[in-house]
Amino acid sequence: MEDEIQIYAAGFVVKERYTDSFTGLVKELEENRRPLFDCPDEIIIHLFAQFGKEIIKDPSLMSIPGLSYLSLWLRRENLRAIYLVNFKREPGTKDPILVDSRIEMIYVPRGVVCHWIAGNIPLLGFFSLVLATLGKNASILKIHPNVYKFLNLLLQKLEQVTVTIDGMSYSGSIITSAVSLVSFPGRNENMSRDFSLSADCRVIYGSDEAVKAISCLPHQVHADTIVYGPKYSFAVFDKETIFSLDFPLMLKGLAQDIVLYNQAACSSPHTIFFETGSVSLQDIARQLKSAFQTLPERMFYPVDEGIAIPVINIRARYLLDSSRDILIPDDLKWTICINDTISLEEPVQGRCIFIKEVSNIDQVLPLVTRKVQTVALGMIDHERKERYVKELAYRGVDRVMTPGTMHEYTQPWDGMLGAGRMVRWIAVKHH
Repeated sequence: MEDEIQIYAAGFVVKERYTDSFTGLVKELEENRRPLFDCPDEIIIHLFAQFGKEIIKDPSLMSIPGLSYLSLWLRRENLRAIYLVNFKREPGTKDPILVDSRIEMIYVPRGVVCHWIAGNIPLLGFFSLVLATLGKNASILKIHPNVYKFLNLLLQKLEQVTVTIDGMSYSGSIITSAVSLVSFPGRNENMSRDFSLSADCRVIYGSDEAVKAISCLPHQVHADTIVYGPKYSFAVFDKETIFSLDFPLMLKGLAQDIVLYNQAACSSPHTIFFETGSVSLQDIARQLKSAFQTLPERMFYPVDEGIAIPVINIRARYLLDSSRDILIPDDLKWTICINDTISLEEPVQGRCIFIKEVSNIDQVLPLVTRKVQTVALGMIDHERKERYVKELAYRGVDRVMTPGTMHEYTQPWDGMLGAGRMVRWIAVKHH
């Protein structure tokens, strides 16, 4: 029904009909976030870390894409590092942060964070939720119904997690009671407006069209808006790296970056530039082919029809064009398109990668805009790399990663410290 908001909670599903209001849900979350606020910071980290250990052992969760990475990301040391870089202090530190001899500052949650979650990465919502929860916020995640089956299973598991610290027992329900998953038609203007007005902070993931539409919705004057819009990623290798012993391993890492998420993530590479040297582009293409072939079968998720058709079309165009080259297997596992045009190719997805040769890697720099998120950089010389990274950053790149690590969910992301954006800093002056 057009006027139906589906509300999901950990362990069960509640259906309620609203005409134009999230008021009841927000009131419930406001009450439930108090125990989260009172909970020691390090306990929240311990709960997530314990949850990360348990999910990888649970057979009922094995079908969730990206589960093993989530488990690694939730390691206690990683969460502590995220906490430190966002909040400028170690979790559990009691003393306020000094500004000067008379002023100190503390941080508090913004309140209720409303997340618009894109449906391309199944666990995206959970990563966003963790960042909000580190700041002790309640969260409402607007999700695609197809994502519910993954996130609800994880929330059920989190709710059951317990940790005992200094003789005190704590339950994951401290976190899950301040979380709700909702689904409603985005085209319903009244619901979208009401959802936006419910937020003390808005977090938006989506396409250019979605981001523009959501950003324009009415919102509370005090509400901050964090936008993770559409981005483009690519890779660059200089000639010294191509000739090095590390190159085959780098290519295998890059092949993994291409295969993961079927190139649907903003951090997925679509174009690779290789600096001209003693190794031909055709030989590099064959090495990349070998890298794809070494990857385990389970990494190659089926390509749906909406992506398969563009892949087949691009293959046909390259096969019929004598000025271009292409390497393909008998199936749709991967596609390597070879051309000499210095450009960022439009994403095709479905593990379709475009490789190009440049006489100097500086030729790539004019292509960089603020729409570029991640560059996988294969470069051995430290001074050259330092200069190149600085130039990429100046032109708009948000992340420079080594091949094989493009999808690592690091802080900062898209140029922002996400968890730190979801708290308020309070100044306190003393005599």
